[in-house]
Amino acid sequence: MFKSAHLLVTRSMTMAVLLMLFAATLAGCGGTRETQSAGPTTTTVSSVTSAKTTLSSTKSTAGTATAKTTTTSNANTGGLTSTEASNLAWTQAKKTFGDAVLWRLAPVSDRYSTVIKLDSDWRNNDRAAAWFVWYADPIGENWLLITISGKSITHTDIGTRGSVMSMGADWPRQSAKYTMKDAAAAAAKQGANLSAVTWVEFTCDYQSSDYRRKPSWVFGISDTLANGGTLNYRIFVDAITGSVSGAINDRDETMKLPIDVQALQQTHAVNHQADLLQFFSFISKGDQITAVRQLAYQASPNETTAQQWLANFNSIKSLKIVSVEQVNLEQWTATWESYKVTLDITTSEKPEKYGWDNGRNIRWVTIIPQGAGAWKVAELAQNP
Repeated sequence: MFKSAHLLVTRSMTMAVLLMLFAATLAGCGGTRETQSAGPTTTTVSSVTSAKTTLSSTKSTAGTATAKTTTTSNANTGGLTSTEASNLAWTQAKKTFGDAVLWRLAPVSDRYSTVIKLDSDWRNNDRAAAWFVWYADPIGENWLLITISGKSITHTDIGTRGSVMSMGADWPRQSAKYTMKDAAAAAAKQGANLSAVTWVEFTCDYQSSDYRRKPSWVFGISDTLANGGTLNYRIFVDAITGSVSGAINDRDETMKLPIDVQALQQTHAVNHQADLLQFFSFISKGDQITAVRQLAYQASPNETTAQQWLANFNSIKSLKIVSVEQVNLEQWTATWESYKVTLDITTSEKPEKYGWDNGRNIRWVTIIPQGAGAWKVAELAQNP
């Protein structure tokens, strides 16, 4: 949490992390276990038999990332549509399970891939150069994982998720009622910028709190805005009704629909800047203990951290607020605000100690509602 200067510099989830979380779903099978493993193992089989390996689930919204998911637009791929892909995979699933649920479907070349292989005209022709398909046994514990390249099945795995889970009678079997392009059209009507899509998948159990056990098409968007900011979000389309069911940002907070990027870039007349000013006022008046109490749990989760902050604030001999600016406007919600604060500081310590310079200091501050009273400081960062 702290660097050597004891200043909180952790930031909200970066897009590189967020996008890899989508890709991380391909490494697992989205089961119901609360304890997640680093990833599953499978046994390759030329034709599906009784051979099995254990496939642990991986949460769609949690994980570790080291690279950014990328998109390729392939002209005239000659690949299959989302329905054609699931229909082709269904021939294996029906043979293996009889009744089978279409659990997950993504336009990627394998379950570890971070590159979606969409045709350049995918929003109109629904095609991709490759697909990876999961089918689930609705009364057992087994998965069938199928790789499609072009128009052919090239790889088939079978595995177990380790437990039986209930699956809705209305969940898709052979194929989803609404195709990828159908879902994309619905998302676009709600303001989604599909030219900035970074991930696409169909899933029956996206493990974000509002989208569990709901067959959905999910589109990950990274939209670069006119103000230079980046709006990262996921928009969900109900695969049974074809309607948009919601959108969440990269903090898993609900976004207002339709998405209006122009409105999102406007400054907010209604805000909690007064709470931010009060926090710095406590420090300037020498009431460091109260200032520490105005830190959110994520900034000060225990007594040890609180004492570090107290020592930090005690090193400040004078503090004046020079300016306050609303920033990251596209990310603001009813429970999250971000500011760029310029301070004039006098400190008794060297910059290496706590990160404060004598003179002008810029801090990027996030505040959130937590507990009663004023909003609390969740982040006090030296960098945006």
